[in-house]
Amino acid sequence: MLKAILYKEWIKLRWAVIVIAGLSLLTLAYSIGMINYYIEFQGALNNWLYVISKSLLLRNIVFVKYLPLITGLTFALLQFVPEMSRNRMRLSYHLPISEKKLLLSSVGIGYAFLLAEIVFLFFGLWLVVAINYPAEIVQKALVSMVPWFLGGSAIYFLTSFIILEPSWIYRIIYGIVSAGLVSLYFQASTYDQYQSLWAFILIVALMPLTILFAGHRFRRGTK
Repeated sequence: MLKAILYKEWIKLRWAVIVIAGLSLLTLAYSIGMINYYIEFQGALNNWLYVISKSLLLRNIVFVKYLPLITGLTFALLQFVPEMSRNRMRLSYHLPISEKKLLLSSVGIGYAFLLAEIVFLFFGLWLVVAINYPAEIVQKALVSMVPWFLGGSAIYFLTSFIILEPSWIYRIIYGIVSAGLVSLYFQASTYDQYQSLWAFILIVALMPLTILFAGHRFRRGTK
């Protein structure tokens, strides 16, 4: 049964996975071009001063900031909008698998693809930055980018949760709250703006529970 669920989710996500992988490569290539441009235009010494004092590096890779967000949103929409709009989810509850396993398997597979894209992008950025800057700058830049990737995870779980919620009134309320929550992950414009990431990590780690809650309400037919 799990193999069947994996195949079904792959069918829904396969083109998005390929397109996002291509966008990741283009984003990394653009980031390399921007870094090299500023190094050549400003000179290595001035560029380093700007990178250290004004967090220029975070601006050079600004497209990376929103790619995890776009990826998480796209994957959630592709996975669950067809299930809800065509009433497939209710039919899926009649399969010989428990409700919890069905939901967690579907979300887990989607998140595994999202995580693969995030890991690829993160290590690609690490290589891009490490080629031109010392370890201290690399460390500060990458730590400052971690909330962006956590935000991509958050939007995936929250969007899935909202789509599975059967009540439109609650969908709107959850959507407003989710927008405010996810925005917290994308506020950093300087290094070390987030003193601790554990709260952000814990919130994302608990989000799969919202999927079970929405799935339970949907099965009961709550309005």
